[in-house]
Amino acid sequence: MTTTTIRLNADKRKSLVNVYEDFIRKQPSKVRQAYDDAKANFDELYPKIWQLVEGIVRQYQPQCDVDTIKSMRAKYSDNGGRLHDDNCFYFINPTTERDSYGDERTSENCIHVEMNLDRNFGYAYYHDELKSKGLDPNYQHRWKSERRNPSYYDAESKVDQYLGFDRSQNDDSTDKPRYREQWSKTIPVIGTDYCHSRNFKVSDVDHSVLNSFIIAREKVVQTHEAMFDNFETKIEKLRQGLKTYTKYSQAKELFDKLGIPLNESMISDQSSMALSVFSPTNLADMLTDQDDEFESRAEKIAHFKALQQQTVN
Repeated sequence: MTTTTIRLNADKRKSLVNVYEDFIRKQPSKVRQAYDDAKANFDELYPKIWQLVEGIVRQYQPQCDVDTIKSMRAKYSDNGGRLHDDNCFYFINPTTERDSYGDERTSENCIHVEMNLDRNFGYAYYHDELKSKGLDPNYQHRWKSERRNPSYYDAESKVDQYLGFDRSQNDDSTDKPRYREQWSKTIPVIGTDYCHSRNFKVSDVDHSVLNSFIIAREKVVQTHEAMFDNFETKIEKLRQGLKTYTKYSQAKELFDKLGIPLNESMISDQSSMALSVFSPTNLADMLTDQDDEFESRAEKIAHFKALQQQTVN
C-alpha cells in the first residue's frame, strides 16, 4: 500500500497525536523554560529557607531550652513539657499604621511557611519523573470538569502511591521512592503540634525572604499547570484537525510543515504494541544480560513472547 492510499482510522489518528505530543514535549518552549526556571529557583531557595527558619525558631526557643524539656520529659513524661517536631511555621511582621481617622491600627502580616510536600506541589515538582514512569501528573487538570471519570481516580491513586501520599495498600516495595517521607525533615519546637499556635515575629527583611519562598513554591505549581494547558491546547487542535483528514498523506504533509519526523511504521497497527514492548523499562530488561535466569535461547524467546502477550491483553 502506497503512502497516498493509506487510510486513517481512529487508532492511526491516536498514534499521530502521540507522535506529536511526544515531539512538542521534548522541544524548547517558553512554557517549559518557565517551569524549569521556577523549579530551579525553588531548589536554590529551599536549603537557605530551612537555615533561616531554624535560626528564627532557635532565636525564640534556644537549643538549651529544648534540651531541658527533653531531659524533663525523659524524667516526667508528658508532665515535663511539650515538644513537637515541625516543618510548618507561622511568621508575623507586625506593622502599625494610622487610618483615615488618625487611629493606630496594627496588622500582623502573618505568613504560613510549609517545608513539607503536599499533593499539588508534588505533582508539579516531580512532573518529569512521573511521566517517565507512565503516570499522569496532570490528571487534576485533564479531568477537572469530569472528576467522576474512573480514569481520574485511577490516575490519582497511582500517582499518590508513587509519591507516598497513599499507603492504604501497605505497599512497602523498595522501588517506590516515597518522596513524601523524604520531605519530612523537621526541627524540634516547644509547644503543641498545632503550628498555628506558634507565631514567630520576624524582621521586614526576613518576612520578605520567607514570602519570596512561598511565591517560589506557588510558581512551580502555576508554571506546571500553564505548561499542561499550553500543550493540551495544541494537542486538542491537532485532534480536531485530524478528524477532517482521511489519508496518511495529509497527515504527512502537516507533520513535514511542523518539522516532525513521521513515517508509516509510527502509525501502523502494531505501533501501539511496539511502543509498549519497547518502552525504556521493557527494552532495558530485554537488553540486559540475563543468562543466569534464561539459560536457553528458547526461554529468551518465550520471555519476549510473554511481553507481547501482556501488551495485547
